[in-house]
Amino acid sequence: LKGNRRHWLAHAKQHLAETAPAVAGRSETSHGRDEWRQAEVVAATKPLMAGHEAFIRLTSQRDQAKPRTRLFMASTLLSPQQALELTRAHWQIENGLHCMLHVHLDEDRSRARNDNAPANTALITRIARNILQAADADKVPISHRIKKCAWNDDYLIQALTH
Repeated sequence: LKGNRRHWLAHAKQHLAETAPAVAGRSETSHGRDEWRQAEVVAATKPLMAGHEAFIRLTSQRDQAKPRTRLFMASTLLSPQQALELTRAHWQIENGLHCMLHVHLDEDRSRARNDNAPANTALITRIARNILQAADADKVPISHRIKKCAWNDDYLIQALTH
């Protein structure tokens, strides 16, 4: 939940404050960083929309930084442990897509802004991403696959017909 949904955000904060949440926490060290995360889950007694089942408060802290709290609405009443795992998996997917779309396919510099151009460009980008991911062994970096497609017509045809 973000600030642009003030009513929902206030409702979630109030609900989490008034109800004793189920809590789970986890500490881990990866990539040289210590991270602590805690999930609190409460059932939504007054759903804000169809399918709304729960509120989740996720608090995380890396190294000595100030703790960061995020609020979520869930369509399923999860255990706090499940909430920790699902939010972690979501960000792994998000980060993987970010690298592919924004770094390798340079999506941020796209000038397509009028009419159907953004939707068409997004579709073509997704098709290109799928072709590049299927084109070679997983260990070959995407940047190398892009260059191989540009330099080698046989590789390009093999990637397109895979």
